[in-house]
Amino acid sequence: MILDFKFYTMRFIILSIGLLLAFAPSRAQRQLDLKQCREMALEYSKQLAIAEKQKEKAVWTKKEYGANYLPKLSASGFYLYHQKKQEYKLSGGYLPTYVPGADGKLQPNVVIGADGKPVMGTDGKPVFHEYAFLPDIPLTLSLRGVYMASVQLQQPLFMGGKIRAAHQAAKFGEELAEENIRLNRSEVLVELEQAYWQCVRVQELVLVARKYKSVVNELVKNLEDAQQAGMAPLNDVLKAQVKYNDALLQLQQAEHGKQLAQMNLCRLVGLDLNTELVLTDSLSATITPGVLALPDGLEQRPDYNMLEKQVEMKRKEINVARADFLPQVGVSAGYGYGGGLKLNGDDSNSGSFSAMASVAIPIFNWGEGRNKVRVVKAEEEMSRLNKERLGEMMQLEIAGSRFKLNDAQTRIRLTESALEQAKENLRVSEDQYEVGMENLTNLLEAQAQWQQAWSEWVDAKAALKLCESEYLKAIGKLDLAISECMESFMVLCI
Repeated sequence: MILDFKFYTMRFIILSIGLLLAFAPSRAQRQLDLKQCREMALEYSKQLAIAEKQKEKAVWTKKEYGANYLPKLSASGFYLYHQKKQEYKLSGGYLPTYVPGADGKLQPNVVIGADGKPVMGTDGKPVFHEYAFLPDIPLTLSLRGVYMASVQLQQPLFMGGKIRAAHQAAKFGEELAEENIRLNRSEVLVELEQAYWQCVRVQELVLVARKYKSVVNELVKNLEDAQQAGMAPLNDVLKAQVKYNDALLQLQQAEHGKQLAQMNLCRLVGLDLNTELVLTDSLSATITPGVLALPDGLEQRPDYNMLEKQVEMKRKEINVARADFLPQVGVSAGYGYGGGLKLNGDDSNSGSFSAMASVAIPIFNWGEGRNKVRVVKAEEEMSRLNKERLGEMMQLEIAGSRFKLNDAQTRIRLTESALEQAKENLRVSEDQYEVGMENLTNLLEAQAQWQQAWSEWVDAKAALKLCESEYLKAIGKLDLAISECMESFMVLCI
């Protein structure tokens, strides 16, 4: 009775879910393949958009440093308005006089005493025969509308190699940003392919669950008919009904997994999460041709190339630091024009041309420049060691991903063989059960083993695709289309 209650309870739950799904709002449907999903994911990815903006920044930075080779033209000017006039006075007075001497040169016209020396006054100064009178001179300075404008041209001739080294470092920065885009493309694609093949996997698992439910349901109907005819015990019917309930639950779990997997894929490609996807690709039991023949060197990986670019940038930064020890030579030329300044009502406007050459030679800076070079050298050495360390880990990753791919192939063969054995075992059990040589328990177990073997075969095919994606990412080829991989394979074969 307990088993019978559980059976009808499960049927009620399944029926309720079915009614809810029947009256639920319909979902938009979209048919996609792997190539379309790749393109949509790359276009929608915010992660990749950030990497592309970093590349754009690196391009402008390189152009910024490249502009340092060229002369710089600048213009300046100012205008001054002062309301009040400035009044000044140069005080006058009595000035000493000079007369021609015997040698024709001017000499002070001083009074000579009996001793032949100049007569000194009470103020301690010589007494002159004659004095010249200088009146006070008033000055009026007007600052209303004073202006000046100038244009200057500057050209560096030699900056100790700093400009060239900085420009080369900026070039490596641009190349590093390009490799960063490739790295982000790979990360976006590997996540996309994981989500895509997971969707394909659960779609096939739904088919497996439906087929298993159909097989068990047919057995339940046959047993119910036989039990009504008195040819089968109630215990057998109840056993089959329990298995049928399990099959319904497995189907429901598979359908829910399918819905969640589709929602995750919609998230990656930028579609509404409630969009129903129809994926046209199917799981393959073999590796894509040409994949294992692709070159697997570290130079194909964008993250390894980024490490190399970082080392090269540090080397150029050493040259930039060393430039502080060397002389710096530059020339400049300019033209200025000004006016508006009035002195006692007279306006003076004038323009002038100027040119200048400058040389700066560092002599002593308390070891600042030398220490700066040492710091950058230490950073360059750390970058080199980090490249070597991570390079060894990348080699292990490539080897590990290749082993996993080979293991996935072996798993395909084993699960496929197990599925064929489970099919044959089910066929034999069904034949023997019909003639009364097999009990119901063994038949139900054979059906469950067949369903389990089929599911494991689907899982093995999905694992093969994921291992293939991880291997392509490990060798730096995931950002290429499969067709491009095939082209590379054909070139290698030639």
